[in-house]
Amino acid sequence: MRAQGFTLIELLVVVAIVAVLAGLVGTSFVGSGHNQAMEGFAYRMAQRMELARDRALQRNREWGLYINESEYQFAEFNELTQTWEPFTQRPFHTESYAMNVQMTVQVDEYQGQVDADEDSLPEIVLFSSGEVSPFELTIKHITQPSLVWILESDGFTRIKAQREDL
Repeated sequence: MRAQGFTLIELLVVVAIVAVLAGLVGTSFVGSGHNQAMEGFAYRMAQRMELARDRALQRNREWGLYINESEYQFAEFNELTQTWEPFTQRPFHTESYAMNVQMTVQVDEYQGQVDADEDSLPEIVLFSSGEVSPFELTIKHITQPSLVWILESDGFTRIKAQREDL
């Protein structure tokens, strides 16, 4: 009579298959987490910019967005002092990037619509008329260069956020 059960080789094969499948599933979740975090960051950025555009329209004052390698900051143009004054209150306070991202912006030329020193102009201007300087803002994940989101506006339409497939 033969004993019932599994051989050691059969058990090792099953354990190896389970380990490989667990590794694949775990890896896909890690990548998915970066994708979701980038998507959330891009959409929140677009919503903040739209909110700032609405505030500029409501207050009848120009707003701007400064972008550098580690943070972004909203500011309002003070016509009396001819300076850009940064916001310190939420949701427009200076914010460091919460994740490993790099942001670069391309903007069409200013049409002389803001009387300020050219060096102090923000990268993106949100005008009191409801327009915005036409721009393309690229958000790239530093450790996953294929993960890129683009925020853009032609100056009149809402700011769109879309993933760029490389």
